[in-house]
Amino acid sequence: MPKLALVIQEDIIILKILERLAISNSYSCKAISSLSHLDIEDQNTNFDVIISDILFDGIAPLEFVSQVQEVILHRNLLIVSNMGQEKIKQETMALKGIAGFFEIPFDLDEIEKLMQTY
Repeated sequence: MPKLALVIQEDIIILKILERLAISNSYSCKAISSLSHLDIEDQNTNFDVIISDILFDGIAPLEFVSQVQEVILHRNLLIVSNMGQEKIKQETMALKGIAGFFEIPFDLDEIEKLMQTY
């Protein structure tokens, strides 16, 4: 059974980069620009990894992470974001279930190393 990845990212270029990274690491990947694009089937899928931004209009970063953790079954959650505030990064990493936090610009090799361990 293939490994499953979900990428949530508003920036289309970063979305496509992360989608290709997942596919090149043998993941079956769904890439969406927001949680509103999730299907019911997606909510019932247990993703091996979710790679997501935390900056979305109308929702606080930590609240978004909580929503992802509550709504989507997953094993690992990686954050890839423009969020430059160190306090938000620390608070996000302190949450249970966060496997990594990468600021844009990010190192694809570091993300790939983590994905290969899942």
